Amino acid sequence: MKKIFVSLIATLLSTAAMADWVAYGDKVTLDAVQNTLPGGQQYHIETIPAGVYRFRIDPASVGVNNNTGGENATKSLTAAMFVFNRADATHKAESFYYGINNPRGAQEIIHAVPVNAGVDLFLEEWNRADNTGSVTVIIEKWE
Repeated sequence: MKKIFVSLIATLLSTAAMADWVAYGDKVTLDAVQNTLPGGQQYHIETIPAGVYRFRIDPASVGVNNNTGGENATKSLTAAMFVFNRADATHKAESFYYGINNPRGAQEIIHAVPVNAGVDLFLEEWNRADNTGSVTVIIEKWE
């Protein structure tokens, strides 16, 4: 019995050590004008299956300049995200709103989806007409 228990523990530990973040779909690039609200269009993902997801800004993103004529202005590496967890017999529907920021290094949002969910990614700025650049969001699933 002791050998079986030791073997079971070793198997569980080796399986856990193999779990990692895996790319989920393509990276999403948000345009500074087209994907900025109000007035622009969010990037919509209709359905992601149950699981644990990580959303983060690609540090290689161009960044968004929100300042007319301000070529030397700091470029923003931020995005907004709305997640709607859908309901089933044991889970209530839930809405979540996050800001994904990367001002000084990687920041990530980790979100658990119990059933399935819809996701909107977008930028926010009141005067989008003078914006330039883009921000890329990386989506990964824990497997």
